[in-house]
Amino acid sequence: MKLRAYWILACMLFATVLQAAQKDIAPLLEQLQLPMADSLKHQVSEQIKQKLVTYFSTKDGLKARIDSLSYIGGVADADSTLRIVTWNYGLNDGTYGFHAIFIKKNGKQAPLLHAFSTTQSTLPEINKKYTAKNWYGALYYRIVYHKKQYYLLGYNVYQPSTRVKLIDVLTYTNNRPVLGSKNFQVKNKVQGRMVFEYSSRAQMLLQYDDAQKGFVFDHLSPEEPSMEGIRAYYGPDFSYDGLFYRKKKWTLQEDLDVKNVD
Repeated sequence: MKLRAYWILACMLFATVLQAAQKDIAPLLEQLQLPMADSLKHQVSEQIKQKLVTYFSTKDGLKARIDSLSYIGGVADADSTLRIVTWNYGLNDGTYGFHAIFIKKNGKQAPLLHAFSTTQSTLPEINKKYTAKNWYGALYYRIVYHKKQYYLLGYNVYQPSTRVKLIDVLTYTNNRPVLGSKNFQVKNKVQGRMVFEYSSRAQMLLQYDDAQKGFVFDHLSPEEPSMEGIRAYYGPDFSYDGLFYRKKKWTLQEDLDVKNVD
């Protein structure tokens, strides 16, 4: 009984600490939405990052809730071995800064914690390796664990005229996260990530289909043939492509027969 009472008290104390931390972070997230100089926004977002790193640095960091916080999102894999918390903030030139915190299960110890930041998001390169030092910036909304690697579906804004969706591959080397692995077979080329750039006026579907066990996405085409190669004029053309795991690679399959895609 004494052990049970101690455990209940410990849980209550932990919950109280988390609630206090969230109350401390919420005003900073609200402040980040106000008009101000870019340099000040970078400073505020850095404060948010530091407080969240402390918030998630306990043994229960993978379970720490952020439901009450606005302007921030979190996603985890199906087995809750990896969690990524992301947020962004608008800059005065129409671009965005991004932050992410990667929280990975580490046995019975406190989770592995790594903070990624960029004050100026960029277009991800298909074959470049990225770490916390050179990250492109993204909001991740789905994690798929496959063959000891994490596949991240993300969204990026790096210029006003276009938007980007991507499929990236996360691995850990010496307990440090690295993005990019040549797992994608696109026609006769193998590449390290999938990057889809399209008009900011359009919306693109990119999802993992659990039933088909593959990634399904809109095929992007220019509005007119004369606009070929100008990504600000690309959008969905009502056909779908996919990536399915064959011969140790995610292989592109075009013009899928897909029904009831949301």
